[in-house]
Amino acid sequence: MHDLAEAAVAAMEITVEATAVEATAVEPLPTMTYDVVRHRGHWKVLHVGRHSASHPSQKSAIDSAVKLAMESKAAGRNVVVRLNRTDGRIFDLTETVGDTAI
Repeated sequence: MHDLAEAAVAAMEITVEATAVEATAVEPLPTMTYDVVRHRGHWKVLHVGRHSASHPSQKSAIDSAVKLAMESKAAGRNVVVRLNRTDGRIFDLTETVGDTAI
């Protein structure tokens, strides 16, 4: 009878440990995507389905997208920065975000 009680206690401890592991599992935050696009004749940053204000140049829009991505990355999010060229080519600029926070 004593062995049976010890087995029951051990089973409860395993269940408690498994529950604690499940409780600490956190879903990762979604990846934030910043696309530099030419829209209505102006360079803009497209993020979460919305266009930013116009930028005077492609470089200015890229700089803005990288800055926004760095802020999101500093907050713990995964980020992607892409340049969508007018000729249809897409360039991944995510490496320009780097590991450095603002």
